[in-house]
Amino acid sequence: MRVVVTRAPHRVLVADALGCLLLLFLGRFRLLVHARILPDMAELESWKHCPRCGAGLEPLGGGARVECPQCGFHYYASSKPTASGLLLDGGGRILLARRAREPDQGKWDLPGGFLNEGEDPRDALRRELTEETSLDVELLEFFDVVVDRYGDADDAQWTLNLYWTCRVVSGTPTPADDVDELRWFARDELPPAGELAFHNNVKVISRWRDEHP
Repeated sequence: MRVVVTRAPHRVLVADALGCLLLLFLGRFRLLVHARILPDMAELESWKHCPRCGAGLEPLGGGARVECPQCGFHYYASSKPTASGLLLDGGGRILLARRAREPDQGKWDLPGGFLNEGEDPRDALRRELTEETSLDVELLEFFDVVVDRYGDADDAQWTLNLYWTCRVVSGTPTPADDVDELRWFARDELPPAGELAFHNNVKVISRWRDEHP
């Protein structure tokens, strides 16, 4: 049932403005669950010309796809896949890597990275761990999948992040590639959320900690 109450026009405007301010205030404290109603399609926002023939392009579907009117080239926005490892030692500690580059430079990250085209995610994880830690690893169990963005910039790429638990087969942890430092963390020594890179790492590490009291 709707009750209509007659108000003076200026009072309506003031009430509406106060309502908007209240929503912004609540959102600041994360009481609004979704900051973005629709995901940004940052991947295609800047596409102005066809990469195949050079003809002018206009992203379609709110930035979800492009279709070249000249050569028929089609491309769809998508989340880029990554593979990362919860690398555990014999004492149940997790190996974290301090990022040497932006985004989230200086924060702790689960080692891993982007897949090459056509690469199996498990092969990608082994390759990335060797590149970043100099370790050969064995994948144990698939642990989680989380959709996130590669940083907090407005044009940050969406990512599809896959996680496996792993153990060391051989090697000594040595930081390389885009890693500044490697460190083993016991469950009760893990960095707080504010010191972790990317929201997906916060979620995955929190889940692992909850499941391993």
